[in-house]
Amino acid sequence: MHLNKIFILFCILVISANSCIVPYEPDINSTAINKYVVSGQITDICSRQIVTVAMASSVTVPKNIPVSDCYVRIFDTMGHVFTMNETDEGVYETDIDCNYLIPGNSFRVEILTPDGTNIESDFDQMNVCPEIDSIYFMQREIKDDLSSKDTKIIQFYLDIDGGNTQSRYFKWEVFETWEYHVEYPIEWYYDGRVHHVYPPDYSRKVCWSTKMTNEIYVHATANLVENKYIGLPLNNVDNHSNKLIHGYSMLVNQYAMSEAAYQYWDQMRSNSYGQGGLFEKQPLSIVGNLHNKTDPSQKVLGFFSASCVKSKRIFIDHIENFEIDFEGYCSPTVPRYGFKEVFPGEYPVYLMGDEDNWYMIFLNDECVDCLLIGGTNVKPDFWPY
Repeated sequence: MHLNKIFILFCILVISANSCIVPYEPDINSTAINKYVVSGQITDICSRQIVTVAMASSVTVPKNIPVSDCYVRIFDTMGHVFTMNETDEGVYETDIDCNYLIPGNSFRVEILTPDGTNIESDFDQMNVCPEIDSIYFMQREIKDDLSSKDTKIIQFYLDIDGGNTQSRYFKWEVFETWEYHVEYPIEWYYDGRVHHVYPPDYSRKVCWSTKMTNEIYVHATANLVENKYIGLPLNNVDNHSNKLIHGYSMLVNQYAMSEAAYQYWDQMRSNSYGQGGLFEKQPLSIVGNLHNKTDPSQKVLGFFSASCVKSKRIFIDHIENFEIDFEGYCSPTVPRYGFKEVFPGEYPVYLMGDEDNWYMIFLNDECVDCLLIGGTNVKPDFWPY
């Protein structure tokens, strides 16, 4: 009898525990998916200004659904109108005179879609953007309880100093660029017969990769006594990647935003972190500043903003006491049956060798071709090394 009670209690606990764990499954119907998504940001950089128009896709099958043949115009509070031209599917661009891209001027967008839907944004004011005060990093160690290895990281930080400007709301974009090398040049290969490339082809031995980080970085100083903040965390890089071996650069773009733009991006940030785990909060219903004038009941996703921007770039070529533990992409193999293992569809097969001889050691393509790892072999203009 006592055992039966224990068994019943155990079953109740299991059922209760399982009933508390309810993964969030969004209710996606055709109405929710059939929404316009607009993205655009006017900056004080004298270059092409861009607005994109798309349709929302299912979160379970995310994809880009651009909307072409829209009539897109930008208006400012000075009375100017700028008509945009479609340069790619769903991508609209125009040039705005630099004399109008000044703090105090406000901008809004109007879009007429092919199905007759009229979309308008609120005006968003361009504010003064202070210079980026400083960017720096600190070393940290992360203990791994599942293995004997500890992971070392360098954590980047940014200091804000808005001074006497009225700008109190900020957003940052972070772009990483790093140099990486493959193990070997192209010197020997087999495509039915063995070829010797002399001199060896080093054109794909060194590459550079540039990526924008996925994180959303925003911060407000509106509730602080001083318009400054010390030690805002940005991205980090660990010692198991190839980013810090041959040189690393980070470009940070700082945007001074309106309060409305800040609220939107702060909710986006919160929403993106909310997708990370079982017990995270469910996604927020994020409201931007775009409106469907044809059917007000149909929400338009996205935000149209105006912002001044400042940029700062840093370089790192060596970090003391930071040991890299990167396994690499090159995995040479010794074929048991030699070239009999190679099919014509696998040509060319790269071989290990020196200036005189080749060896029956196959090199996978990533041993000799850095382009296959996702970068370019064209050295960036800003690269100092």
